[in-house]
Amino acid sequence: MEPEGAPDKTQLPKGERRKEPRLPVDAAAVLHLLDLAIHLRGRILDLSMSGCQFRTEDCYTMGIYRRVEIEFNVEGTPFRLSGVTQSIHKKSSVGIRFLNVSDCKWQQLVEIISELQQAADAKKESGEPPADGNSP
Repeated sequence: MEPEGAPDKTQLPKGERRKEPRLPVDAAAVLHLLDLAIHLRGRILDLSMSGCQFRTEDCYTMGIYRRVEIEFNVEGTPFRLSGVTQSIHKKSSVGIRFLNVSDCKWQQLVEIISELQQAADAKKESGEPPADGNSP
């Protein structure tokens, strides 16, 4: 199941593998490492239909392809989604790919992504710089 209007992979910029846009968010989150029963507190930095980026100040080397659940709240909607660690960025940031998202949670993600995209578009039209977390 992919959202309507998802770009064709052949139209993506060179080096870009993602089909869905990543939208910046800043939300408290808890990452549950299922096989170790470890819970890391941190923040969601961006969100897409297929995953998110999680940053933590907790020091833990987790590796890729580890089964996880991530718990967060965006725009008043709580999420707890299963996934797998897909990429490690430095030691404090990890990319999560969602797995087995229920129809109900998928629809909630569609709605949240739409709201975030509308907010990003409104900022762009007003001339505000994007809130990508990389600005000085």
